[in-house]
Amino acid sequence: MKHASAVFLTGLAIAVISVAVPRASAQGDSAEHTKKGIEFAKEKKYDQAAEEFGAAMKADPNDPKHYLNRGRAYRAAGKFDLAEKDFTKLIELDAKSSNGYSERGKTKVSQKKYDDAIADLSKAVEIEDNDIDSYRFRAFAYLSKNDFEKAVADYSEVLGEKKNDPQALERRAFCYSSLKQWDKAIEDLDDYIKAQPKDAEAYRRRGYAHSQSGDYTKALADYKKVLELKPGDQDAQNAVKAVEQRAGGAAKPAASPAAGGASPAASPK
Repeated sequence: MKHASAVFLTGLAIAVISVAVPRASAQGDSAEHTKKGIEFAKEKKYDQAAEEFGAAMKADPNDPKHYLNRGRAYRAAGKFDLAEKDFTKLIELDAKSSNGYSERGKTKVSQKKYDDAIADLSKAVEIEDNDIDSYRFRAFAYLSKNDFEKAVADYSEVLGEKKNDPQALERRAFCYSSLKQWDKAIEDLDDYIKAQPKDAEAYRRRGYAHSQSGDYTKALADYKKVLELKPGDQDAQNAVKAVEQRAGGAAKPAASPAAGGASPAASPK
């Protein structure tokens, strides 16, 4: 089976739209409409792509991949309700494929329907255990529900396949910090920073984890690195002062340094 792909931006999340080419035995000119849909998707013209995939569907109504293609185009265009309907139809036509559950689950993540998303994505990984994308999106759904232990388990599945995946490392580190497992958070942030050495927020988060674990020397070095990357950052300046006073055993130390950012808010890539 051949695939074509185009990168697209949906809100704060960057994702990839993969398009399936229909069966060689498709009726009429469905293959030609699919080809046009792929070209529109590459150009990020998702409404036109959806129209072409719909035309391919009319020419060959029994091929479930047309619903997969159009659903992805709808989701890329931010038309989540229409995308969900297409993925539901895909499930009806091909219940043994993980694609319908996975894509519908991802769509529900975009809609912040996290419980429904988890149900669909769980079905997807039940059918296809190595569906790393489904683990990634389910992890984000768990994270969004503050179910950090389950999020850690899913991000660990992602990292089992992609050892140095920056997004999974950053978000698992956040979960570990939320669970106050500072050593594990620091380990993930160490690996993340190797891949993203210019990310000031990663140093801020690691500095906070070091300060909570009592390693003020490393915490101070991280907060100073934040100031190197973001000169004049008030939170980092306050954190440096707080850590210096703690390290010096001041009777009345400054307030604890800031935790270094809220939960990663963007949907998965």
